Amino acid sequence: MVEIPAGRFHMGERKERVQFPQDGEGPVRPVQMSGFWMDRFEVSNRKWQDFVQETGYLTDSERLGDSFVAELYLSDAVNAAIDKKVDAVPWWLPVPNASWHKPEGSDSALSGANSRYGDRWNHPVVHISWNDAEAYCRWRNASLPTEAQWEYAARGGLEGKLYPWGDTKYGNESKEIKPRHRMNIWQGTFPKENTAKDGYLKTAPVDAYGPQNDWGLYNLVGNVWEWTSDWYSPVHFLTEKNKDTGLVDPKGPEIEELDELVEMGYLKKDSSGQYEKIKKGGSFMCHKSYCYRYRICARSHLTADGAAHHTGVRCARAVEPIREEQK
Repeated sequence: MVEIPAGRFHMGERKERVQFPQDGEGPVRPVQMSGFWMDRFEVSNRKWQDFVQETGYLTDSERLGDSFVAELYLSDAVNAAIDKKVDAVPWWLPVPNASWHKPEGSDSALSGANSRYGDRWNHPVVHISWNDAEAYCRWRNASLPTEAQWEYAARGGLEGKLYPWGDTKYGNESKEIKPRHRMNIWQGTFPKENTAKDGYLKTAPVDAYGPQNDWGLYNLVGNVWEWTSDWYSPVHFLTEKNKDTGLVDPKGPEIEELDELVEMGYLKKDSSGQYEKIKKGGSFMCHKSYCYRYRICARSHLTADGAAHHTGVRCARAVEPIREEQK
């Protein structure tokens, strides 16, 4: 972990740069943050295996029997056996037996002959639900970051930027300098072709590309979505009771406030009648033509038991003395 200093920042996106207003990317609001610790890297498969070996934990994907994977990444045999699709996103398939150690279904693995994407023990663990992420962080004597903690840490001391390093996709403005990839996102034509010009067809190692900001954090945008502790709401006014002085360590709406938002018509529960949790950072599946959510202010949401092959976890912890082996 690295220590994130206390400070002030402006959370959210200004109106003229909002890409998905229905997600609640704005408005900009002043926030005062206490210091905290944040994982330098996304949790890797190797770290997750340590958790499983010590606790015997089964993920929601393992218990429920399937998880979502994009069609492009499946073997012909697995693809042929799937008879269900999501009409709105037909490339997004519920794959039987897909889980953290079999990311593309029963004929896949994290290493060896069945791993079509090389050795992935140092890649971020995926097919992790919010329930799973919360259980892992609790085992670490940590917690999931709030959305405010995540966004503050991602900004790394910069104000109002699209990405952790600034406003340009490659981190430089000059046309004379060969672009240097700073994140793992979809390259090519979504969803049919990923050219992997950034070096990775699927996930990248948790320490790929170097730190994305001056606070030493890796892969905050791109690679895999990261869960936060907050319940999702597309509007923020119920949690902005101190607009004049700014919010202090905001933690998102309470369930009672979500109920109120539903009654007011601002929020709907998902199709199964559940509220949803917030994810941040985008993933290797993000492309500007479809899901330009690898910006710091962007948000997504999913039920607490939902999982997919582009969703992982990063932990936070309140500031306190931290042992060397915990860093």
